[in-house]
Amino acid sequence: MPGRLVVVLALLALAVSCRRAEQGGTTAATAPAAAKAEPGGDEVVATYAGRRLTRGQVLQELERLPGPSRAYLSAPDRKRQFVENMILNDLLFDEGKAEGFDRDPDIERQVNDLRKRLVVQKVMRKYQTPPEVTDDEARAYYEANKALYSATQIRASHILVKDEETARALVAELRAHPERFADLAREKSTDTATAAKGGDLGLFGPGRMVPDFERVAFALPVGQISDVVKTQYGYHVILVTERKEGEQKPFEQVKEQIKATLRNRALQDQVQHHFDALKRQADVHIDEAELAKITLPATTAPKPALFGH
Repeated sequence: MPGRLVVVLALLALAVSCRRAEQGGTTAATAPAAAKAEPGGDEVVATYAGRRLTRGQVLQELERLPGPSRAYLSAPDRKRQFVENMILNDLLFDEGKAEGFDRDPDIERQVNDLRKRLVVQKVMRKYQTPPEVTDDEARAYYEANKALYSATQIRASHILVKDEETARALVAELRAHPERFADLAREKSTDTATAAKGGDLGLFGPGRMVPDFERVAFALPVGQISDVVKTQYGYHVILVTERKEGEQKPFEQVKEQIKATLRNRALQDQVQHHFDALKRQADVHIDEAELAKITLPATTAPKPALFGH
């Protein structure tokens, strides 16, 4: 058999074993016949080391593979190699157990971490169903945010900080002294990509920035300092320095786009409300002084990705 085929099928078998671990299942050495097996699923396909590998167990593993992988295994020689790899996986696991690897603290930690992630993922699926958005709701949003659905372009600058108190102090100072915007951006902004340029983001149209930022920026008159704008990156103070009006897109052209935006926002709000409720119920308190003592390993700080959604 060509080497490439062996490698591919070995990887498929590895994927099967990983899925077993993720789902808390057992290997073919101990698993009962698959519940979803077709009639005759208990028929023995292979024996090894005093064990039986049944047709149902093989079908169960095949069902876990994506469609293209199952199609790839339809050839008899590939299907045989898949079964051999299932057996080898068990034999290698036995070898590892004999050497005590199944009790390795690092493996235990990884298994526990994986179990926790999978449980959290399953819980989160409960909150992933967005509400329906009506045409009337979409039109109301369109009317309130027409600049977001046009060829209009603006040039804007911003100052990004980590906390709302600092942002509010900046708004107060800049409304009294708007000419200091560039200097304060260079001094205070945590967006290192734009701070050196006085916070200048350049000229951009709708769809280039995160939605919460855009809604404020495109509604802001030239030369006016915004209120504090919160996004997933922190707290922004925005100044629009130039505006080029463009042609308005008709509602029907952007209706589905607006509905998707509103659904995503409602979904985010739904999840955030649940998170907030969980923290309130758990009476979460963080000692800021102790938190400040934690020193992170040195690394290159990622730049805030304001562009794109």
